[in-house]
Amino acid sequence: MLLETVVYNDNLDNIISNINEIKYTFENSDITIGISESVENNLHYVKIICSDKDYNEKIKSKFYVYFSEELYKYIANEFCKNKLMSLVKDSYFFLNADEIDDVCKRCSDIILNYTVINDKNISYINMINSIINKIIECIKENDEININGFTTFRMKNIEKDFSDIIDKVIENYMVEKEYDEFIKLLKYFVDIQDSKVDELNIYVDKEGKYLLQDMNGNNVENKMIDELCDVNVNGVNVDDVLISGLITLSPKKIVIHCKESFNNKEIIQTILNVFENKVFFCDDCKMCRKLKNSLIRQ
Repeated sequence: MLLETVVYNDNLDNIISNINEIKYTFENSDITIGISESVENNLHYVKIICSDKDYNEKIKSKFYVYFSEELYKYIANEFCKNKLMSLVKDSYFFLNADEIDDVCKRCSDIILNYTVINDKNISYINMINSIINKIIECIKENDEININGFTTFRMKNIEKDFSDIIDKVIENYMVEKEYDEFIKLLKYFVDIQDSKVDELNIYVDKEGKYLLQDMNGNNVENKMIDELCDVNVNGVNVDDVLISGLITLSPKKIVIHCKESFNNKEIIQTILNVFENKVFFCDDCKMCRKLKNSLIRQ
């Protein structure tokens, strides 16, 4: 049973190797797939055939998914190689040359390596899956697809989707840049401050409030501690108050206790970025064990 006929010209010889990869994938599931190729006027016609005993709609749907992913890789490579740089330069002319190179590298990594999943790229993967679904719908329209024709007449719509990915990359890039500038400013303030405490211990109690103590267990800057403990979570940002307090005190050493109990893990990263090698972690002191026991009993 014919699954699809793929037509391409001589400069797309890697297409047949991609089709063979799909064939091997099916064969690993004991599904017999045949490939028949002919050439007419520099055009290659490749028929992908499934044995009658194995064929069903589920197999055909699987083929659509596999082939659309291979077609996506080809389109993505062409886009990154030929159009990505000019599109970024035209749309984001305010970026300097180094920033454009950095952004293009980030875009290429996301567009070409979309199967590598982590917390930061989930939204990109959803956008790329949307492109692949569009390719699947195009493949379903006919039993024959001309790769060159597809890239000529369908590419404009897909380029819009790639542009959306670039926009998202730029947005995140600018947020990171602003954050880096913010960290540099905080580090500057720390550098010019006289240290007001040798060691500052940071705890989080069972209610999520920060407790700040010196190395002798004394509350540090009682007024600041009162503000931290009594702050309304719907009002002043308690994390901003904590960072402001740390900048003001500029401790020689900061010990963060039971970091897993921190509701906002980003505050820990910010402290690390600002104070760097002054930051240490503790997870098994007397106070840590007390806090852990109080959390377990909740």
